[in-house]
Amino acid sequence: MRKMKNRFSKSRIRSEFIFIICWFIGTALFAQEIIDTELWTGATFELQLNEKFRAEIEQQVRFNDTLSSYKSTFTEPGIRYKLNKHISFKVKYRYTVRPDDDNRSRISFSGYYRWSKKKFPLSFQYRLKFQDTKEQNTEKKFTFLRNKFTIQYNLSKKADPFLAYEHFYKFNKKNEPRAWRFTAGFDWKLIKSLELSTFYRYEEEMNVKKPEAQHIIGIMFTYETKIKG
Repeated sequence: MRKMKNRFSKSRIRSEFIFIICWFIGTALFAQEIIDTELWTGATFELQLNEKFRAEIEQQVRFNDTLSSYKSTFTEPGIRYKLNKHISFKVKYRYTVRPDDDNRSRISFSGYYRWSKKKFPLSFQYRLKFQDTKEQNTEKKFTFLRNKFTIQYNLSKKADPFLAYEHFYKFNKKNEPRAWRFTAGFDWKLIKSLELSTFYRYEEEMNVKKPEAQHIIGIMFTYETKIKG
């Protein structure tokens, strides 16, 4: 009886989770003030140094104008420190090349809290990120504090759907909320060391005269390996 109840509960959670993803995507597609659709694609290489430290580097290319124009590319190395099974920290440096605008450099510091439980299909993650960006020619700065909440469902050994909400708070000149993002996607386990993340993201500005919004399609690969002792 208990097994039947657990199966029913997991089936209900799965159905409700997939319904939320479909509802969100359908609602976002008919949102107002959409100015563009972008494609973000790239790959991350992760090297596990030991139990506590992991080095990584990401290369990403972005396209705008309804996926037809090259917008930017960036290289972002970083290192993560794992305090325990729930808490970790990361520092990263990003250099972005923008052909139609000034190039940018960015440094960011992030803290993560992750919760999961055996035999429970849902896991949760909270990320707090502080980032400081500077344009190379104008030296104009953009400083943000970003809060991101992610919930993931353990659907199968091959694919896990997820939902995420992120809020941007800007510090330059006027301290105020400036944008938010809502993301729905799937993490795919291709082989033991290679994963693929595909997602749809809706992003919208806040507290500006003419708020802009956009659709974002993401295709990201991650390859993981470790130093063999």
